[in-house]
Amino acid sequence: MRLRLPRKASSSYSRRDAVDCLMHLTMRPIVQAALRSLQGLAHARAVAQSRRVAWSSRAQDRSTRLKERPGRELAWENHAVILQLAMTAQDLSELKIKRAIYLRMLLDTAPKRLQDWVDEDELEDMPKSRLFEWVAYDLECMELEQIEATLTPREEARYAREAAEFKGFE
Repeated sequence: MRLRLPRKASSSYSRRDAVDCLMHLTMRPIVQAALRSLQGLAHARAVAQSRRVAWSSRAQDRSTRLKERPGRELAWENHAVILQLAMTAQDLSELKIKRAIYLRMLLDTAPKRLQDWVDEDELEDMPKSRLFEWVAYDLECMELEQIEATLTPREEARYAREAAEFKGFE
């Protein structure tokens, strides 16, 4: 099955559009809600981490501490955990596979998101949006590695099959 995704006028993309496109695959509502919660959690983590990186790169010798805002992260994490507790083993397996496919889609967009950024760029001069994309990319890579490391052989086979069937953005 090949998904036909709507084309956008610009070369940008929306994470919400990507999640919604992935939702068109047949899955139970609890899995859909959990996927949205995991993406909300990932976004909150990327925002918090990019703030920490921006603060530390600009703070230098300041003794002032960064004021943490853990509420958003914690709320998304709690929501995701509650949903996962209510899921069957089959739902949890599907959640892992769909999340991994979604993360692969995001990683495929890295060249557009990061454009000409290189590791040698100075953080102090980096626009906030670029810094966010850089941090989000790193977190997406780590999350995908964690998911793939926990896949059972049966889940690996299903993941490979569904990832091959899903062609992403067209």
